[in-house]
Amino acid sequence: MTMGITGVAMLLLATAFTGVTADTNSDDVTALNTLYTTLNSPSQLTSWVSQNGDPCGQSWLGITCSNSRVITIKLPGMGLRGTLGYDMNILTALVELDMSNNNLGGSDIPYNLPPNLETLDLEMNNFTGTLPYSISHMAALKYLKLGHNQISDVNVVFNQLTNLTTLDLSDNTFSGTLSESFSSLKTLTTLYLQNNRFNGTIGVLSDLPLTDLNVANNQFSGWIPEKLKSIGNLQISGNSFINIPSPAPPAQTTPPPQPSPTGSPSDSNNSPPTNSNSKPSNESNGGNVEGRDGGKRKVGGGAVAGIVISLVVLGTMVTFFLIKRKSMRRQQGRDPEKDVPLTLTPLASGKFKLLRPMNIVSPSGKEGLQRTVSMNLKPPSKIDLCRSLDENDRLNKSVGEEGKPLFHQSDCIHSGRSAGGNGELQC
Repeated sequence: MTMGITGVAMLLLATAFTGVTADTNSDDVTALNTLYTTLNSPSQLTSWVSQNGDPCGQSWLGITCSNSRVITIKLPGMGLRGTLGYDMNILTALVELDMSNNNLGGSDIPYNLPPNLETLDLEMNNFTGTLPYSISHMAALKYLKLGHNQISDVNVVFNQLTNLTTLDLSDNTFSGTLSESFSSLKTLTTLYLQNNRFNGTIGVLSDLPLTDLNVANNQFSGWIPEKLKSIGNLQISGNSFINIPSPAPPAQTTPPPQPSPTGSPSDSNNSPPTNSNSKPSNESNGGNVEGRDGGKRKVGGGAVAGIVISLVVLGTMVTFFLIKRKSMRRQQGRDPEKDVPLTLTPLASGKFKLLRPMNIVSPSGKEGLQRTVSMNLKPPSKIDLCRSLDENDRLNKSVGEEGKPLFHQSDCIHSGRSAGGNGELQC
């Protein structure tokens, strides 16, 4: 009787001791019970149960604990089917989840993944659809391996994944261009994108510290950045890249220093330095002139217009002065009567008639006229009249053009009339 009581007491003490030393966090136990159920309770997972249990104390297959918390789950190549549990986000101490090389999937990867994972390996399964956005918040993630599935949409923003070193999205059905958030992966050294339907360019990857890049068998096009060509392990076949060297970035040239407005060396030395990226303000105007430093500077459009206007005004003034000078010469020059030549017009009878009377006579001619006036008003005879005209003609030879007489007196015929009548001379 005493022995029986002692045996029961020892059994109770042993049970109590086991419960204290092997007690697993209750949230972790709940999450693993759910996972076992969603995997269709596979027999190859020894010690696993769908309710309660002690994963840490009973050493469940693939489970590693630390201080009663589950920190790793490694079940690769176990032939498992089904999918992941819907409440795995409560495994807050889990840092590694490796379910690769199984037959999981047939649907999307569950949204509620463990938040503090450093390694997520789900490659070589049958997951489809879209990557869960919750991956965008896994700041501690270092290895993300999702290759060899049937996932079609990335739907992940990589801005917060500042510790990611390996990203494998190969052998899926991803399409579209690479997100600009790829440029935030400043610690990424290995990137596998082969055997997808990505298109566009890969310039977004040019500043990443990659040592292993595989983008083969996609629909990429354009130039390959020079920085990526130096990668040791680079696979780019099966795309539409341009094989010629990529264009070099435009060189930045520094414009020559501009002289100060006053032209003094002291002002130019004290002037603030010009920005190499800024353009001189006079570049927008026309015309080039030679600068003091040998370069060309632009002349303002206003200056060109001023020069043209000045030339027009100067030409107008010169024309005005020439016209004025010609007018003054006409006013101060000889009598216009002296410049008008005497002309003879032929008569119908073939003889000549004087069209213009003589207005200017020499002093000697005046004396002859006075003698003629003082003569008797009686009509002169034909001989006297011709003699008088012959004398006057000799006195007035200087009046005619080039010293030639206006008419010959020897041909004069006088037809007289009575006193007071008119006389006519015909030559």
